[in-house]
Amino acid sequence: MPIMGFCDNQLESPPRRPPFFFFFFLPQMQIKDVQWFCKAVEMTSLHRAADALGVTQPALTKAVRRLEAEIGARLLERTPRGVAPTFMGQALLKQGLALGQWVNDTQALLGDLKHGAAGELRIGVVPALVESVLTPVLAELLDEGRGMRFHVSVQLSDMLLRQLEGGELDFAIAAIHPDRPMPGLSCMALGAQRSQVVARRGHALFRRRFTVQDLAAQPWALPPPNIALRTWVDAMFAEAGIGAVPAFVYTDATPAVFAQLVRRTPMLTVMTDDSLAAVGGQGLAALPAPAPVWTLQLGLFWRRSAYFSEAMERLRERIGRAFVQRKRLLAAHARVGPARRG
Repeated sequence: MPIMGFCDNQLESPPRRPPFFFFFFLPQMQIKDVQWFCKAVEMTSLHRAADALGVTQPALTKAVRRLEAEIGARLLERTPRGVAPTFMGQALLKQGLALGQWVNDTQALLGDLKHGAAGELRIGVVPALVESVLTPVLAELLDEGRGMRFHVSVQLSDMLLRQLEGGELDFAIAAIHPDRPMPGLSCMALGAQRSQVVARRGHALFRRRFTVQDLAAQPWALPPPNIALRTWVDAMFAEAGIGAVPAFVYTDATPAVFAQLVRRTPMLTVMTDDSLAAVGGQGLAALPAPAPVWTLQLGLFWRRSAYFSEAMERLRERIGRAFVQRKRLLAAHARVGPARRG
C-alpha cells in the first residue's frame, strides 16, 4: 500500500523512545503530578479535574504547587473562564501530553510482552466501512483466537482524526485531505470511496429526465455544513445557480442512518457505495446524471510517535487485505445495480 504525500515515513516503524522532557525532568518531577496538571488544563477547573481524577482538590492543588516549586515559575492562572496555563504552563502541557502518551505506549509494550504480543487496540472507523471492512477483519482475528481486544469508535473522519491526534485512538480509517497536512500522523493509502445521490427504487426521478433544479425540489437528509458530503451538495446547487437547499432532516452522523426513511419517502440523501451495497442500502439506488458522483481517498492513520506493537502491525496488514476484497465486492454490486433500478 502506498504512503500518501504528507506521510513520508516508511511502513517500518521507527524506534520508540521517551520524549526529551522525560529524561530532563523525571529526577525531580512525578509523572502523576504532570498528568494531574494536564487534566486541570483540560477541564479549566481544579474542582472538575479533581472530580475526574477521583482525588480531592487540595491534593491536586498540592501537585500543581510541587511542579511550580520544581520549575520555579507559575503554571496556572485564573481567568473569567477558569484556570488556564501560563506561558511556562503551556510548555509543560505540550511535553506532559507527550509524556502521557509515552507512559501509555510503555504499558502497551509491557502488556504485549506479558501476553505473547496480544493486546488491546483502539480503532476508529467511518460508519460506511464498519460492515465492508472492519467487520470481516474483526471476525478473522476472532477466529484466530489470539486474545486481541478492540475498542471501536464509529465517527465521521474529522472527529476520528482529532481523537487519534489526542491519543484516544491507535488507528483511524478516515478520509485523506491532501490540503490539510497532519505532520504528527502517518497514513497508508487504502483506496477510493465514491458517494452518490441516492433515492428509493421506483422514485419518480428514475422514470424521467431530470435537472439539478428537480433535485433541489426534493426533500433531503443531509449532514451539517462542515462535513464533506454536505459541502459537495451545496456546491452542486451553487454551480447551478441555486441557493442552499434547506434539508428536511439534518444529522450529525452519516445520512445513511436514515436509509429506512429514504426507502419510505421521496427523500434524497448522499450515500457511499459501501453503504449502498450494505444491508441498509437495500431498496435504494444511485440517481444517474446530472446527479454527480463524488470521490475521495481513504487511508489508515496512526500517530508517528506511537509505539507500534505487533498487534498493530497485524491489524494494519489485515485492513489492507480487507480493502482489496472490498473493491471486488463493490465492483460486483455495481454490475448488478443498474439492472435493478426503476
